[in-house]
Amino acid sequence: MTDWEEIGNSLVQIAGSDWLSPNLKSRIEATEHLYVACSGGADSVFLLSYFATVRRGEDLSVLHFNHKLRGRESDEDKQFVESICSSLNIPLITGFWEREDIDSSVSEDEARTARNAFFSEYSSNKECETAILTGHHAGDVLETMLMRISRGSGLQGLTAPREVSRGPDGLIFFRPLLRLRKDKIVDFLRQVGAEWREDASNQTDAYYRNRLRSSVIPNWESVSDRPVQEGAVTARALLEDDWEALEYSFDDAWKTMILDDEYRLAWAATRTQPRAFQRRALNRLVETETGSCLALASVETILESLRTGEDFKTNVTASHWVVGNETNGIRVISDSVSFSWDELCLPDDCTMFLPDGSVLSAKRVYVDEDLFDSIRSGAHSHDSVVFIKSDEKHSSSVRVRLCLTGDAYQAMGRGSSAKLKDLLSDRKIPIEKRKQLPVVLNSSDEILWVPGLPPNLWATLTADTRQALRLTYEECPAG
Repeated sequence: MTDWEEIGNSLVQIAGSDWLSPNLKSRIEATEHLYVACSGGADSVFLLSYFATVRRGEDLSVLHFNHKLRGRESDEDKQFVESICSSLNIPLITGFWEREDIDSSVSEDEARTARNAFFSEYSSNKECETAILTGHHAGDVLETMLMRISRGSGLQGLTAPREVSRGPDGLIFFRPLLRLRKDKIVDFLRQVGAEWREDASNQTDAYYRNRLRSSVIPNWESVSDRPVQEGAVTARALLEDDWEALEYSFDDAWKTMILDDEYRLAWAATRTQPRAFQRRALNRLVETETGSCLALASVETILESLRTGEDFKTNVTASHWVVGNETNGIRVISDSVSFSWDELCLPDDCTMFLPDGSVLSAKRVYVDEDLFDSIRSGAHSHDSVVFIKSDEKHSSSVRVRLCLTGDAYQAMGRGSSAKLKDLLSDRKIPIEKRKQLPVVLNSSDEILWVPGLPPNLWATLTADTRQALRLTYEECPAG
């Protein structure tokens, strides 16, 4: 049986503590109860072994969440973590993901949300100060930075993952390993004879992060004239310093924009602020009033309206809208909104709550072989979901309006263009429903899709398509 106490002692000796920032070291020492999030992988095994030794005799517990994504291998991960905790005589709290559709694919965000819900349930109710240690390392910093850059993140997004952050329900996360490379962590473990579990899903191309790790970053490191991961770690820390300075200055600017008599932003005062402060003001206003966040693309649309002095209306949730004009300023409307509409913009990765209560969302996705095969096989009903090309020739930002007289397009499966009225009639869609169906168009005013019909033949995916926009439509519930 592996003696994990001996492994921990050896690990502390050979690894030292130079990789741990002084500020975080002090925070860890001052925290009354620590939880170590341990999956069984090399990073979290290092974390558990190391801090079980340096925190010997102090409050320390382990959290293990079984995502149930790899069948027996996932259960074996749990058993492995149990064996470590048993050897170290450390309390272990386990949980698992209960999903209705266990065969459906899941995103990294969905898995993180489920994991954080488990963390919150078992670690946020203690009366003493607590924090959760996670095994994010230098490689995670670089991967996250590249992912955020490709998605158009701002300064705040580029500072993730941080050494200290506050998550859902007030959870505090410490990430001590951000200065360590993964290969160094593995080297330390090998030197002390420690074992760990390998997640086979990390070797597939199913996730964006995996593709960066296996293809992009090795090539970048091979042509770089300096260490790439170390550079990303330094850049992240510098960006965080800049972000904190901007936040400090913004608090003063906020006082000149917010109107005390009613929680809304003054139109003229907001328009004169730097764009960075306008963006922060919108986010603070919406998050305070609704508890939800505005999508980045929605924020940028509002900022453009501010620049030109035009009125705007953008939805946040089904019952919350951000509206702005010179007379009333910028505010959140939370009552039931009913209005006529001519055209709305739907940027990618956004959700639109239409006036009749239906929901239309756009999500940029990577098309692998499995997804392409499922689309080609007809696994996705055109009534509610379609995938359209999103590349250099096919913009991912779309517009939405109601049907106009003379609307026509060539739907997939048809030999020529046909009037939209005839297509809807052929599908026996009731006239009243047709009047409310959103017509999705590109920037050239070409119809891409109408729920209930196939997408435009011109925009359908081919075998070499890698970027697509997934459009999803949910009808307003009856009654």
